[in-house]
Order: sequence, then C-alpha cells, then structure tokens
Amino acid sequence: MMYLIISAVSLALMLLVYRVAMTRSTYHGFNRFVLLSSLAAAAVIPLIHFNGVGERAARTASVLLDEITVYAGAPTLQTAATATGGLGVMDMLAIVYLTGVIFFLIRIAVGTVKSEIICHGRARTLSDGSRLVLTDRNYAPFSWRNTIVISRTDFEENGDVIITHEQAHIHLHHSADVMIAQLFCAIQWFNPAAWMLKRNLLEVHEFEADAAVLGYGYDSTRYQICLLRCALQTRYSVSSNSFAHCFTKKRIVMINQTNSNPWVRLRVLLMLPALAFSVVVSSACKSDVEKPEIQSQDITKISIVDESGNKETAEVTWNVDLPQEEVFMVVEDMPEYPGGTEALLEYLRSNLNYPARCKEDKIQGRVLVTFVVEKNGSISSAEVVKSVDPEIDAEALRVVSAMPAWKPGKQRGEEVRVKFTVPVNFRLD
Repeated sequence: MMYLIISAVSLALMLLVYRVAMTRSTYHGFNRFVLLSSLAAAAVIPLIHFNGVGERAARTASVLLDEITVYAGAPTLQTAATATGGLGVMDMLAIVYLTGVIFFLIRIAVGTVKSEIICHGRARTLSDGSRLVLTDRNYAPFSWRNTIVISRTDFEENGDVIITHEQAHIHLHHSADVMIAQLFCAIQWFNPAAWMLKRNLLEVHEFEADAAVLGYGYDSTRYQICLLRCALQTRYSVSSNSFAHCFTKKRIVMINQTNSNPWVRLRVLLMLPALAFSVVVSSACKSDVEKPEIQSQDITKISIVDESGNKETAEVTWNVDLPQEEVFMVVEDMPEYPGGTEALLEYLRSNLNYPARCKEDKIQGRVLVTFVVEKNGSISSAEVVKSVDPEIDAEALRVVSAMPAWKPGKQRGEEVRVKFTVPVNFRLD
C-alpha cells in the first residue's frame, strides 16, 4: 500500500510540473518522452531507499499505541487505538483496491479484444506495410497496432488525409504508449493524476500525427476543416488512436502555433525538485534499516599435541562476527498482537503494576520502550529508550518482554523483523 501511495504522489508532482511548464511546447516528441518517463519514474521511485534520508521521519511511524497510562491503584490504560473485529481497515481498503484493479483490467481486455476483432476484418496492405480495413459501420477512423480502420464514407471524402494521419500513429508506435498508460491507470485507478497523464499523452499523440500530416505537404486549412467535420459527426469510438478525437480545439490551436524556442525543453529540469522530494518521501516511508548488530561467538580450550606426545591445552578466544538481519521500522503488513489491539490492551491492563515505592514517593512519568518482533513473532531486544525511574523502567520492560508471540510482520510477502516503540505513562491519581 505504501508503494502505491508514494508512486501516486510522485506521479502527481511530475504531472503538475509538466502541465505548468511544458504543455504549450511544440516539441511533441520530447513531451511524449517526458510523460512516459514520468510513468517509469513513478514506478521506480518507491523502490529507492537511501540510508539516512528521512530516517527521523520514519522513527515515529512505528509507535503502536498513542499512549498507555498506568495509574496508582487499580491499573487502567488509555489509548487512542481502537480494536476492530473481523476485517481491519487495511483489509477493507485492499479489497476495494483490488476490486477496482480487476474491473479496469477487464475493461482494458474487452476493449482490446473488440479492437482486434474489428482490425481482423478484410484488409488491404498499404505501401508502408500497414493494413487498411474499410467498414460499413459508423466508426470514427482509428488505428490499432499496424491496422487502420475507416468507414467507407470517410474513405471516399478524406481518405488520403486520414490514412496519412493514422499511419503516423502506427509508425510512432502510439498503440504501445496507450496500452502502457491504460495498465498504469488500472493499477492507480484511484489516482486522478494517472488519468490526466493518459489524457495528456493522447493529446501529444494527436499533435505528433497532425504535424506528420502537415509535414507531407497537406494544406493546413483543408486539414483543419476535415478535423472539424469529423468532430461534429456522431461516431462510435473504439480505440485511443482516433482521427476524430475530442481534442479538436487544442489540435487546431497547436497547428496554428509557431514553433517553440528550443530552450523551452530545459523546463524539464523543473522536475528535478519534484523527483528529489519524491525520493526523500520514499526513503522516509521505507524501512529504517539498522546497522547489523555483531554477536561474538567464543571458541575456547584448543588442545595441541607435540611430537613427544605431550598435550597442552590453551584458553583461546576467537571472536566470530555474526551479523543479524535488518530490522524494519515500517512494513507493508505490520505485526499484530494475537487477538488484536484490544487483546494487547487487556494483557497490559492485567500485568502492569505501579511500583509501591514510586507511589509513596509520588514518582510518575512517561517511559518509552522499544522492542523487536522477530520473524517467528517472539519479542526480543526490549529496552528503555526514555527513562523515568529504575523501578518504573523495570516494570514496563518486564511486561513488554513477557508478551506472548505476535503475528510477525511481512514485507513483500516475506516475514521480517520489525521494531516497535511503546510509550507508557505512570501517573498518580
């Protein structure tokens, strides 16, 4: 889930820079490259993690309970955490997300099959190797992969212009772009930026194809009239690479726009702060990897036998460094106390005791205890990171260390070690 959030935020930032700085540029091929690179960056950035970047931000994310308070007398606990029976909030969100992904993948599959069926009609091969399918149905002219589909009416009126336009789509491999953008939208269907980027990509496709038509020497006025006629007709739209796309006004404006200054392409550098910010956010939200702890294994009593058969035993210690596995601060599936939050609160409520001396001396305060939930769910490395009093510290540490095994945390489907911080307040009524 964290991967999706970071990816969505990264894509939104890069799209914002693009729309502010680059949408009016006439360098359509360059803009297309920037949009596709934005998709690639949004997919990769959540996987980037620089040690130390955002480390402090990640530390506070591991606190399980907002506050546990132990009062003198009958122990009571106060916490902002709430227990949920059955499916948790994250489970429900995962179900909703996967349902959306499946829905949009099915829609993409249906549209693709429909286009393939139409394109496999009776066709003629054009001089550039592309295929032309003429249909009696009132489809808007479109191309899919290496096939152009045109109604017979459009072919008789403006066949040469339309074919040239759709051949540009084919030669520039726009169908591959469309499929990539559609799959990205299916994965991030909840992200408006993904759908806006797809729309911007389709605009750039049409700008590129329009420029190719005019580059072949077609009259600009005649071509614009052709665009307007196609836009005013009621058609069935099948594919994204369509001659009669809904960007007619923008296409006409772009056709009549003078070429941009070549230096305008340097505006892409404005994306660097957005990329840097996204990497920092990714590193802050990724696991906080601790330096491997070193354990020493001693080997003692080595016997040495000389040539005379005498044996001597020497006490020798070899330190063998055994690095432990990394400890995560935040993972995709956080560890869970058996029975959930309510069961954890009940365990603490039943086991924490206010030390008698501390009650008499009116000592109170907040203890911070950290511990690691191992791969098998056991509790290890419990320690007090913020002390109040030795007896209070010892009581908090005792109860945390004695907790039963948890459900271990998982990162990318694998069980991992996860570090928690629990604050416990000892207060007198």
